This record gives sequence, structure tokens and C-alpha cells, in this order.
Amino acid sequence: MKKEPLSPESRDSAFKEQVLKTPAGEKIQTCMQCGICVGSCPVSHEMDHSPRELVRMVQLGLKREVLSSNTIWICTTCFSCSVRCPRGIHPTELMEMLKPIAIAEGIKNKNIKFDNVFSDVIKNNGRASEFLLISKYSLTEPGMIKQLPFGLSMMAKGKIPLSIDRMENTRELDAIFKLGEKTWEPKKESKETEEKDKQPEQNKPGDTELAEGAKK
Repeated sequence: MKKEPLSPESRDSAFKEQVLKTPAGEKIQTCMQCGICVGSCPVSHEMDHSPRELVRMVQLGLKREVLSSNTIWICTTCFSCSVRCPRGIHPTELMEMLKPIAIAEGIKNKNIKFDNVFSDVIKNNGRASEFLLISKYSLTEPGMIKQLPFGLSMMAKGKIPLSIDRMENTRELDAIFKLGEKTWEPKKESKETEEKDKQPEQNKPGDTELAEGAKK
């Protein structure tokens, strides 16, 4: 498939700078595209853009392409890429940092749907439930109806338990979810710094005398 050349309009320098200012993106500029992250990733064959490509796309400021990629949702957070990167880049942390940005931007695809359903099941019950996960995801993704015969056969063989195991005390789990629900935002400068930037630069001591001397 022939890819269209990039246009200046497709590059978002503000998005790039925001990512570079985060702990996950501070070393992205050092990426030499060696491909070790791709070779280490167990699910790169399922990604529309490999971890190496995604890092390069961030370097170019391709905001729409990065946030629309299924890569950030397919990542299993095994940390193989982060451990083996010779430049100390952490693609795993980058994926996790990009997720809330994609949600805040209103990006929607089947990978985001699955992630949201899985999170809801864990949040409400404290434990994973294959039955609830499949049922709720099927309601949001009509294409899952094709898997109905296979799912029924799994239930008949007892491979998918219908009973739901719930955690008794979810207080600590609730605290974790509340922390994770905080949307990612770039660090904001203090009001004092912003006011200083708005004020015209004042003459330093001696500048007036030098200016008057130059006129003479």
C-alpha cells in the first residue's frame, strides 16, 4: 500500500513538545530506529504501527496518526522494549501516557472499547470475569455475534464460568482507579512566570546611560 507523503499541516509541534516534556518522552529524540523494540515485542504483528514507528511519529508530531493507532491499546506492558532499548527509551510508558490523551481527544475504535469494558469489569468487581467481559464487549461491538457459537461451546464445556467472583474490599482498588482517571496534562507554568513573560523587558541598570552616550 502506497503511503501519502507527509504535509506540513499534518505535523503538530505543540503535541510533540508536550510529549517530550513528560518522563516517558524525554529521551524520544535519541531514538536511532534500531528496531530492537519491534523484535522484542510479542504482539507487534497485531499493531498497525510498530513501537519503533510510533516513536518516530511522535518525533514528527503526527498527533492524529499517533492517537488513532491501535498500538497504544494492543501493548501488553511486558516492558521487553523498555528493558532492551539501548538508548534508555521507555515505549511502554509512552503507550500508557498516550491512552488518556486519545480518550480526551475523543478517539474511538474497537481497541478503546475493549479497554473500557475490561476496566469497568475490574472496577466494579475487583476481579476479571470472562463472562461479563465477553457479554459487555459484545454489546458494544456487533461483529462479536460471529463468535457466539464458539462462546456457547466454551460455556458448555465449562471453560467460561458463569459465576462472578467479586472482591470483598475494593477501597484500595478504587483509589488506584481514581489516580488513573486523572487526565494527562502538560505542566502549566505558574501565574508569576506568565505575568513576567507578558511584561515588556525592563532596561537593566546602566542601559539608559549607554543609550544616551550612543546618541551623543
